[in-house]
Amino acid sequence: MFFRLIAAGRLAPVVLLAVAFSDPSVASGASLKLRDALARTLESNPDLAAYEYVLRAQDGRITQAGLRPNPVITADVENAFGTGETRGLDATEMTIGLSQLIELDGLRDKRVTSAQFTREGLEIDGQIRRLDILAETARRFVKLVGQQEQHRLTHLAVELSEKTAEAVQRRVAAAISPESERDRAAVALERARIADAHAEHALVAARYELAASWGAIQPDFVEAAADLYALPELSAYEDLLAALERTPDLSRYLSERRLRESEVTLALASQRPGIEIGAGIRRLAEIDDTAFVFNVGIPLTVNNRNQGAVAEAEALKAGAQANRSAALLKARTQLFSNHRELQDLGQQVRALRERALPRTEAALKGTESAYERGRYSYLELVDAQRELLSVRDNLIEAAMQYHLTLIEIERLTATAVSR
Repeated sequence: MFFRLIAAGRLAPVVLLAVAFSDPSVASGASLKLRDALARTLESNPDLAAYEYVLRAQDGRITQAGLRPNPVITADVENAFGTGETRGLDATEMTIGLSQLIELDGLRDKRVTSAQFTREGLEIDGQIRRLDILAETARRFVKLVGQQEQHRLTHLAVELSEKTAEAVQRRVAAAISPESERDRAAVALERARIADAHAEHALVAARYELAASWGAIQPDFVEAAADLYALPELSAYEDLLAALERTPDLSRYLSERRLRESEVTLALASQRPGIEIGAGIRRLAEIDDTAFVFNVGIPLTVNNRNQGAVAEAEALKAGAQANRSAALLKARTQLFSNHRELQDLGQQVRALRERALPRTEAALKGTESAYERGRYSYLELVDAQRELLSVRDNLIEAAMQYHLTLIEIERLTATAVSR
């Protein structure tokens, strides 16, 4: 009932189970399907739009990492403004030089590689963010569909209360029932109308909440087009378990491991940043001549100034694998729990819809008929109505939880798990 998100390690086009979660009876233009809600979210969600700037910032860091050190121009003046023969500028020696740092061990390439792996991790984080946001949109859609059913249920409660109030009035007029029953029926009707108004307000709020998924100020649809009671079949548990290994949530740890490995390599290479080579021209005022000068600067690694960074990178590298193992174990446990929960919810929905609901409807019909003939009391009629409303309410809740649990499984496995 949800969508496919990951294909070959990238975000694929959204594919929805439109057959399982659509309702052709809803008027075109006034309804919204799940696939449309998800497509709008992908296109206009503010959080997703903001994350693009995170990737752009990292692109700037990659560019920065690939820049070579600039050459340095130096000017040295000696034997100037002294005393005796070095008075003024008569014995001045001036040297103008140009030096360049030559990085060793492919240090620049290693910096670029590390920055690129960081971007790869950010891309996976972006996939995870898209999954989370799309899953939240799907949850809001399901809750809106459930709220629509709740509103229909409160309408039914008002209709039953109105019908009961009319029946009680007829019995009071015929001196079969006391006037107190008419007052009780009137109170019950008012309470039903209050609950119906509250359900309508909750329905409007659910529409606004769904529209906020793509940054809309107010919804441009009237109803979510869906059949809450259409339950897609679930894929085999073994297939879902295998899908966990390929999710962005676990791929991020493989990407992090590659990043940490590159950081270890970079930290080791940074122990010898490079050598500095320079050349210049020296002016010898005393003999009125010029000469070339050359210099080479080689850092002495008497003490390893980068040992802490190497140790940190090694620890983070080992930690990435440990974190992946822990995350995989947690995901497997959650998948098993959700899978069993989904099976139980499916049984509940079928039992309520196929057996309990028809029987309560038949019982209410018989009770209404018996009440009209004076065989049943007002309390027995109200109890039958409450039983029907309770079964319908339980059915709505179970069906909602089925779809919400299915969304959690699909988010966990990053796939469409229904057949």
